[in-house]
Amino acid sequence: MRQKKTLGTEEKSREIGVLVFDNANILDISGPVQAFHSASAPATAAETPTDPGTDRRLESAANDTPLYTHRFLSLDGNSIHTSCGMEIMPHGKITDLNPYSDLLIPGGIGVDQLLENEILQHTLKTFHAHNKDRRLISICSGALILAASGVLNGREATTHWSREQMAKERFPNVTWKLNTIYTKSDQIYTSAGVSTGIDLAMAIIEEDHGTSNSLDVAQELVVYLRRNGGQKQFSDLLEAQKRLEPKLLQLVDKISSDLRRNWTLSELSKEAHMTPRTLDRRFNQTLGSSPVQFVELTRLNQARVLLTKGVSMKQVADICGFGDLQKMRRSFLRNLGITTTEYLQHFGPS
Repeated sequence: MRQKKTLGTEEKSREIGVLVFDNANILDISGPVQAFHSASAPATAAETPTDPGTDRRLESAANDTPLYTHRFLSLDGNSIHTSCGMEIMPHGKITDLNPYSDLLIPGGIGVDQLLENEILQHTLKTFHAHNKDRRLISICSGALILAASGVLNGREATTHWSREQMAKERFPNVTWKLNTIYTKSDQIYTSAGVSTGIDLAMAIIEEDHGTSNSLDVAQELVVYLRRNGGQKQFSDLLEAQKRLEPKLLQLVDKISSDLRRNWTLSELSKEAHMTPRTLDRRFNQTLGSSPVQFVELTRLNQARVLLTKGVSMKQVADICGFGDLQKMRRSFLRNLGITTTEYLQHFGPS
């Protein structure tokens, strides 16, 4: 039974301002906001104890202070419509941002319309310059708004993988780490998108209030506690294969159907009837990884499926072509940021 998490009466909530704008992604907003809210939300009605002598539910102490509160802010204070059509009525304008609050910036297709907005850029620059101890948090392509304001210059940051070319070309002074799901540079946090916004929120809750509280929230939301920030972004392999030329698609089919094979670059080149250099270049151009890396990710994807079905780790290592358990463990750590044991704890069969 989860109890309400609150601060003492002498402490204050950490306020989070949330920028909302037309065509923002609603999940970039609702995911992390719900995680922060759940950190201090009361138990559900079914879990709340009642006074034995009445039908009234017992209330928390009137002076309890929630861990986090939120203020939704638009550019002009007027309502906005997210990309799915949901209307949000904000509490005020972005220029009303409390200097003692954090600021969360979501992503979405509406981001592109804000990259030249001088009022927003000035607000972000001023906020960061005068509030070094307050957080700037971006979700998905919201990082591009931070980049446009200049606050990411010289810092590591991430954004959604589909924005890679635009991010690197338009904001070359940012050290883009697009193979990670979230980053932290001082008090500036960026995440890769949608579900990773929840991962980032969980990391912040843990940073503020410890593992126990973040675990409660993870259980409440039925989410993973918590993916390491260094975990790589994975676009679906099937989606990636749509971009492959016929020769490479045939090679991918052979890899997938025979994972036990010793797929060295030389062996892969022979199958594709290309020189190693040509094969490496075409894989990187199309999929953003080398042929050998692609083999490892294919093995890893299959291993994740088999582990969730209860296949033993030793069998999985053999079936997927890792050769031995140690190599499979290293692959999980390298690409997912967690061990095989940790993966099983969260995704293995009950």
